[in-house]
Amino acid sequence: MKQISQTGMPCAPETVVKKIGFFVTPEFSPLGVLGAIEALRIANRLAGKPLYGWDIVSLEGEPVKSANGLTFMAETSLPDATGFDLVFICAGFFPENFCDEKTLNCVRKLERHGTSIGAICTGTEILAKAGIIKDRKCTIHSDHLPGLREAYPKLEIVSGIYSIDRGLFTCAGGTSAIDLFVQLIAIDHGEKLAVAAAHELQHDRIRKPEDPQSKSKRMGLRLRAPKLARALDLMEQNIETPLTSNEIAGKIGITQRQLQRIFQKQLGRAPVQIYTKLRLDHSRSLLLQTELSI
Repeated sequence: MKQISQTGMPCAPETVVKKIGFFVTPEFSPLGVLGAIEALRIANRLAGKPLYGWDIVSLEGEPVKSANGLTFMAETSLPDATGFDLVFICAGFFPENFCDEKTLNCVRKLERHGTSIGAICTGTEILAKAGIIKDRKCTIHSDHLPGLREAYPKLEIVSGIYSIDRGLFTCAGGTSAIDLFVQLIAIDHGEKLAVAAAHELQHDRIRKPEDPQSKSKRMGLRLRAPKLARALDLMEQNIETPLTSNEIAGKIGITQRQLQRIFQKQLGRAPVQIYTKLRLDHSRSLLLQTELSI
């Protein structure tokens, strides 16, 4: 009798199990890693057989403490991770602290071995430092986008929640890892299983790669003062070469005087003061995330 999975699809016994490794650095952000693993676990359960296997990987095979204090036990070391089909680099707020030569050489070795490579959250910075992204698209958490773009101006860094490009899999971390892994399940085993897995995760909408990160960043502001939100967006998009207040006003369809009134009413400051703060915040991010001088 042919075995039927919980999704109503026949179970093919000859299906090859895809092995996925999660290389975690100390203080890595665990939500994306756990969301990814849960998506794989649920896919296995719904299919009624193992489609995926996974292990935690650390540099020396040692236990690694995550950003929330939980310790993750590693099954293998990064130099010995060549048995995986796909390895994700998973980091936290200071990925530059883990761009040591041993780590970078191991990542390069994996790519030369034919292992597909990915990154969750800020792991993309380690991939960039290793020089393996090349002409492929990638993404990273929005807080680290400015620093990565400044440090690697030749890379095509997109601002969506995840990116899949010729064997390179990157996502912004957090819940975006669920979207990426649901998409991987769809690629490997069809949309029906992927949708069923998303349902089990209470993920009500499978987002697309180009969906913007941090969509709720100014959600309240967009509702009560959409022109102000648009003005702030323009300021952030033109950090290095600032627009004048008159240029900003013209782009959002109001006068400079109206722009001044909106900023004073909603934020209690003039546009130039807010712009200066945004530029200083941007500079601080670059100092923290890159090796650029003041």
